[in-house]
Amino acid sequence: MNKKNIFIGKLKDRGLLNSPFCLFVFLYLFNYQTITAQDNQRYLALVLVNIDEKPDDLGVKEIEKAHQLGFNAVNIAVLWDYVKVYRAGTANPWIQVDNQIKKASELGMKIGLRVWVDGWCGDDKSQWCSNFNDADLMVDGEGKYDYAQSGPGKRRMTSFASTSTFIRMKTFTMEVMERYKKYQENGDILYVSLATTGEQELGYPFGNSTTDGMFDYSPPMKEAYRVWLRKRYCNDLNLLKKSWGGDYKALKTFNEINPKYSQYWQYSFENQDGRDWYNFRHFMLKRFSAEFIQTVKSVKVTRPFKFVNDYGSVFDDLAVRRGTMAFQDLGEGTDGIKVNDFLTYNHRFSMDLVRSNMPNKWVMNEAEIKDLLPNQNESAVYAHEGFKQIDESFAGGAKMVAYFPNVKGSNLMQILDNAPKFVEIIKKKWLDNKTPISVIPKGKITFKLSEFLLEGGCIFGSGRCKILPLWQEISAKNGGQPVEVILEEDILKEIPPVCEDANVNSEYEGQLQKADCLGGYGWIVNKTNISESVKYEIQLDGKIIKNAIADSLNPESQRFSGNAKHGFSFKLPTISDGEHSLKIKIPNNSYLIGNAKVNLTCSNSGKQSKLNPINICRDCEEFNIYPNPANERVSLGFNLLDFKPILIEIFDVLGRRVYYSDTYGLAGENDLEINTQNYTSGMYFVHVKIDQKYYRRKFVKR
Repeated sequence: MNKKNIFIGKLKDRGLLNSPFCLFVFLYLFNYQTITAQDNQRYLALVLVNIDEKPDDLGVKEIEKAHQLGFNAVNIAVLWDYVKVYRAGTANPWIQVDNQIKKASELGMKIGLRVWVDGWCGDDKSQWCSNFNDADLMVDGEGKYDYAQSGPGKRRMTSFASTSTFIRMKTFTMEVMERYKKYQENGDILYVSLATTGEQELGYPFGNSTTDGMFDYSPPMKEAYRVWLRKRYCNDLNLLKKSWGGDYKALKTFNEINPKYSQYWQYSFENQDGRDWYNFRHFMLKRFSAEFIQTVKSVKVTRPFKFVNDYGSVFDDLAVRRGTMAFQDLGEGTDGIKVNDFLTYNHRFSMDLVRSNMPNKWVMNEAEIKDLLPNQNESAVYAHEGFKQIDESFAGGAKMVAYFPNVKGSNLMQILDNAPKFVEIIKKKWLDNKTPISVIPKGKITFKLSEFLLEGGCIFGSGRCKILPLWQEISAKNGGQPVEVILEEDILKEIPPVCEDANVNSEYEGQLQKADCLGGYGWIVNKTNISESVKYEIQLDGKIIKNAIADSLNPESQRFSGNAKHGFSFKLPTISDGEHSLKIKIPNNSYLIGNAKVNLTCSNSGKQSKLNPINICRDCEEFNIYPNPANERVSLGFNLLDFKPILIEIFDVLGRRVYYSDTYGLAGENDLEINTQNYTSGMYFVHVKIDQKYYRRKFVKR
């Protein structure tokens, strides 16, 4: 008799069996036993990628067959484009997934739920991706799109730097979680994961041939990178040029910078300019994954969801392009990692690597198996490469191994018909095995991400990487026992340069020293070339009234050096009584010199004036609009503590959108200028989303 039965017997003898205390203890023991069994359970999951367009009951019979064979889990993909575009006009666009999840739940199989948010465009850019903005699409360093192996045609993903990508991911994720949260409450869902590539994995696209390059070099990504660099280098171009070296001596503005790119992908991350690009690319992927997790967590359930980052292999050459080598940092906030190693990779090394760097978290693998022969005997099973991968993964501490047939649903049943002996052996050896999932390594090696990255990873699981032969040597000395393999993610630990003034501008410095309704004066200097005279423009009430050059002597200039000609003075035309706005700025540049934005109260044709500096909130995201009323242009002024995505929309009084911008705001003071020259006179409404906060303003166009 076990301890639980003995304890219940004692309660019965003492007349406590029906007491509230006894009920509490009984429930605790029951739940404890359930939780303990769950922790030690291993899973073999059938993978349903759901790329077939029809029929509605696709996968249901296959799930029944898999359960009959001994599978105890299923991985189910929920496709954004399939649900929201391709079948959007049907009675129930979700029916295929509904039926699969319902059947798995009825059979007591655990579910790995994969939310897939890229889209199929086809060679002719058909309707499936009609909602994508071309400028938002991820492209490689040569401007090409991805060609993915999953599904018909070409699958494409929009940039992680595009607000539209966040909106699509978060909206669809919320719909998926709300729709299936009842299965989470029932304990059916083992974990959820996010897929962003055509291979249903998390990461950047990587193409399907050696001619495809590395992603993402889209306009939103480039712009976000420049903003990120401004923050990293304290908005000081000289600091960046000193760090990056001689190739960037001629750089004049941050806006000239493009991410580093090489057809030999690992060299895109060589030297400091490459390491910065790696860090930023990593940051954007991690931020996108974190937003997914937060979205799922916002769904109200009593049983918390678990999260798994679902990758391809994290140590091969493709991992360089996917951006998934630093998987430990990417996995922060998750409950585990799932990799998909190629069939012939060294799976013992793979498990040692991911297990060592994801302590106390689930480790999973995926095996692509589609060539099983009918009536296999036990010897044939043990000799099969797919069985070796599954067997070695479980031996290495895997919580689950996914069985991926990589065929359309019409052929899946034939593969399952050939799998009885294959699954029988796995079930008996691993699924029925309830011993704790733990591995005790013998031996330890540590290697650096920076070195591994420039080696290009382990090409096809072997190749020129140094770590794998070293692992093989240590493992052999220990009789093939597991080895602790620590990946030091050194690139991510770099400390950014420090500057005294985080708001210092990298290109210009200056001051509007005096301004009234008659005119004013000040100085501007180009810090990268102090002998150059700077062009500037004067805006009055949003209209450019003068372009000039700051080329006069100004002994009050703090930069009285170079040719010393940094000063400027100007006269204003006769302006009407009332409120007016004045701005001095550098053409085609967001930089404003000190005190460059002021409001003027004028009377008696400019003979009297009152100067009202335009104050922008320094510690919040409130913004103001000026000038208001506007003529040729209107500006949004706001301050950010960090760079954030900004979505701006302007609507007329009829509700028609007349302006749209999906951009980023800089850490510090921002001044976004919008051309209103072609707007008709009247009232306009400005909707601004800064990160996750919404603001509403209005202005009048004269």
